[in-house]
Amino acid sequence: MSAILEQLELNKTFFAQLVTFTILFFVLSRVYFRPFMKLIAVRHARTVQDKEAAEKLRAQAESKLADYKNQLSSARAAARKEYEAVLDEAKKQESTILAAAREEAKKITQATAEQIAQQRVVASRHLDGEVERLAQVVSDRLLSRKGSE
Repeated sequence: MSAILEQLELNKTFFAQLVTFTILFFVLSRVYFRPFMKLIAVRHARTVQDKEAAEKLRAQAESKLADYKNQLSSARAAARKEYEAVLDEAKKQESTILAAAREEAKKITQATAEQIAQQRVVASRHLDGEVERLAQVVSDRLLSRKGSE
């Protein structure tokens, strides 16, 4: 076996290096590798926690957005209903006012027609009297001409 070890050039220095490497590995693993691995694990856990927290916040934001949209939709529906109610009331008032205005215009038209009829009667009576007077004047003048001739 020593011939095999000599052929592979495995002598005492190899075993000394192996022992040194093993001791150094255990020392470094306790001093450096384990804390470093813990740091990586903590960072990973923090990253996962932050990602989960972000997902929760996004879900809450989406939920609040949905609630806001529902409230906005409800408010729009209520506003639309209120607008239609006000519009209907305005149309009713408009028809009432128009009916009153039509009635008033009808009364004014009737009063004016009656006034015109009365003025026609008065003018007709006046003209009848004038016609008789003018007829008398014309006949008097005609008679006075015949008499003077």
